[in-house]
Amino acid sequence: MFSSTEGSESSQHVHIDLDALAAHGYLTPKSMRSQLAEEMRLIKRTVVQTFWFQEVDRANLIMVSSAFPGEGKSFVSLNLAISLACEVDFHVLLVDADFERPVIFDRLGLGRGPGLMDLLKNPDLDMSEIIMRTNIDRLSVIGPGSRDDMSTELLASQRMQQIAQEMADRYPDRLIIFDTPPLLSCSEPAVLAELMGQAVFVVEADSTQKEAIEKAVELVPSTCKLGLVLNKSTPGLGDKHYPYYGYRGYRDVEDDHPATEKR
Repeated sequence: MFSSTEGSESSQHVHIDLDALAAHGYLTPKSMRSQLAEEMRLIKRTVVQTFWFQEVDRANLIMVSSAFPGEGKSFVSLNLAISLACEVDFHVLLVDADFERPVIFDRLGLGRGPGLMDLLKNPDLDMSEIIMRTNIDRLSVIGPGSRDDMSTELLASQRMQQIAQEMADRYPDRLIIFDTPPLLSCSEPAVLAELMGQAVFVVEADSTQKEAIEKAVELVPSTCKLGLVLNKSTPGLGDKHYPYYGYRGYRDVEDDHPATEKR
């Protein structure tokens, strides 16, 4: 199922237009002194700490989601992956698991070739055939693959269990980021959450209702360490332009006043 060496992945090498990415407001290795880079550092530090200290099982499997579309979860996924890839101690694999709206692969201009869904459907397909190395050092990507009406069932299959466990065990120096659909939009992300060790939950400031946050958070199992990111907030006078990121639970979001630059 899986290739045993990093070198075998080099057969698929894709070029990301970093200038175009920067023009759309995304982080690149050349902008690591920017405000956005500092915001991502605050988020990734807790993710990395959880990974290093193995505070949960499968701590290197991390999903990024939200309650609804448009809250910025794919923006956070891609920027977090790039920021993590700038670390010197491990590699990053970014999986676009939003099968209906593959924003990340569209933004990277990579098209829709074989991906995760094809790996689930075809037992003869090797992981090395869908992993693409990029021109960003230590960053590889996997696309969503072909659409399938049985995507939830495939994600809940024994094969997906095996794939997730293999990802977690075979590459101990790799953080694997799954950009999933919003938790309240379909059943797929709740199924994926059962396989993850960490979850980054993106909340749109002044938009997402507390009841929706509560309902979405309840879909993430207690075995998965959950962090909250407040996105699109307007900084107040004297506020730092940093995102809130913590593990205290959704009820605390109302009592804190984090701020990020508006996106």
